[in-house]
Amino acid sequence: MGMHPRSHIRPCHLLAILATTATATAQIRWTPSFDDALATAKAERKVVLLAFNMAGERANEELLADHYKDPTLGKLSAATINVFCSQANTAGVPGVSVAQQQAAEQKARLSVLKIGPGEDVIAPQHVWLDPDGAILNAVAYRVTKGELEWAWLDAIRKVDPKFAWQPSPGARAPARLGFGEVERGRNDKPPTKAQVDEALKELKKSRRGILGNLEEFQIVMRSDEPEAVAFVTTTLNGLPERTVVPALSGIGLASPKAYHSVLVPYLGNRDEEVRFAAAQALERMAEPKALPALLKHYREEKVDRVRCHLLRAMAASGPTHKDVQATLDKVLAKEPSAEVRAHAVLALALMEDRTKVHEGLAAALRDTSPKVRATAGYALASRREADFALRLDEAAHREEEPETKAWLEAAAKVVRGGPIDPFKNFLEKVLDEKPPRAGMGLDGAGGGMGGGRNGRRGG
Repeated sequence: MGMHPRSHIRPCHLLAILATTATATAQIRWTPSFDDALATAKAERKVVLLAFNMAGERANEELLADHYKDPTLGKLSAATINVFCSQANTAGVPGVSVAQQQAAEQKARLSVLKIGPGEDVIAPQHVWLDPDGAILNAVAYRVTKGELEWAWLDAIRKVDPKFAWQPSPGARAPARLGFGEVERGRNDKPPTKAQVDEALKELKKSRRGILGNLEEFQIVMRSDEPEAVAFVTTTLNGLPERTVVPALSGIGLASPKAYHSVLVPYLGNRDEEVRFAAAQALERMAEPKALPALLKHYREEKVDRVRCHLLRAMAASGPTHKDVQATLDKVLAKEPSAEVRAHAVLALALMEDRTKVHEGLAAALRDTSPKVRATAGYALASRREADFALRLDEAAHREEEPETKAWLEAAAKVVRGGPIDPFKNFLEKVLDEKPPRAGMGLDGAGGGMGGGRNGRRGG
């Protein structure tokens, strides 16, 4: 007697097949036509997502390789009409051809963003529209999956307040979230292989060194071609500390994630400024592969200002890692330096265990240092933690230091839905943190280090 072929499949194998199928079908479903997307959204009263992408840049590539394949985001995306917009000459997402993604980008930039052909659309950038085509939310540059989820859900609930969804532990507001407007600026497009080859050829034959060939060196730094990474590594090994520092900063701003291997050795450098620059650069890069080295060097580091940024780099690189969370818990409970505790609060705000984050930020509101209390307010405002509105009111009411009181009052307004503009310069004012400069020269005095940034121009 013959056996039906399906009976050969064991239950455990069937579960694996079903799980794989569920994951595959949970990915974002893209609507190829921009016009069809708007028409469907209007007819069905749904939100539209416009996802602008630029091929070859690290934050954009992270979205294609990871975020857009995430099952949680895929499930959430079923509630919206999703359009992939890109000028790239290769298809970026399933079901959308090159011609369709280019046509969508052109129509979206002209009819929605009001940006002409001669101006860049910052990428990556996510823009949510209401069913009639008005902009609800927009967030530019790099986002975590949790930040993307939060902004997506926020847009949906502005149209459907009763939309049922349990946010994941990592869901939090993007710090750069904009309401009703988009980010404008310039993309720094990744170099082509031909450009990289030509730049390497010029650098190798030139007797002027990289200081005389800054433009070529910038091109090479923004490529993850193995020869480019090897050239930058060898070149930096021969530079004095004063020149290495801006070079490391430039890598953190502009280089692909493969360059974490270039940055990591400098965490153990004898020069404090070099270690500081390497930690900052790895924080911006947010590369999980750098986490073991960051944990190791944090345990060995003695200088507080370097420890501060190692904590933040650890959180950016390992937002779910138990050792990072344990380190932050210990710092916030026992660290004598208020400066380090304040930076630990910033690091905690990047973590994805919501319960731990809330516990830590609640405790930080009662820290003995006004700087830490103010930083807790900033962290809660950046994450738009609405559940903390009353606790922020209470913290502001008992606060005796005038400037800290003002920060806490401002945070209470933000978490209730207000603009985050009051915190625009918080890090510089309270923690004396200078904003990164993409135009930093290798000689420390002018010249462009260049490049798109992780969380800035294109990534």
